[in-house]
Amino acid sequence: MKILLQHMKTNLYLRSLGSWTDNPEEAHDFKHSKRLLDFVQNNGLEGVQIAVKFYEGQFDEIFPIPPAHMPALARAC
Repeated sequence: MKILLQHMKTNLYLRSLGSWTDNPEEAHDFKHSKRLLDFVQNNGLEGVQIAVKFYEGQFDEIFPIPPAHMPALARAC
């Protein structure tokens, strides 16, 4: 299983800060959702979501990022 960061509009996966790919195999695996959420918050990223990719692909899931981890939404609260 891989924990990936996906751009919501383009469906691309984060490879490294400022670099995105359409291939989940090339994407950075955060290995844990907490690491991904910290990365999003620390880098002020918006318009992204969590993509959980399983090796066989049939159980892949997409999860929205909780508002507390989205910089613009957190400032508005």
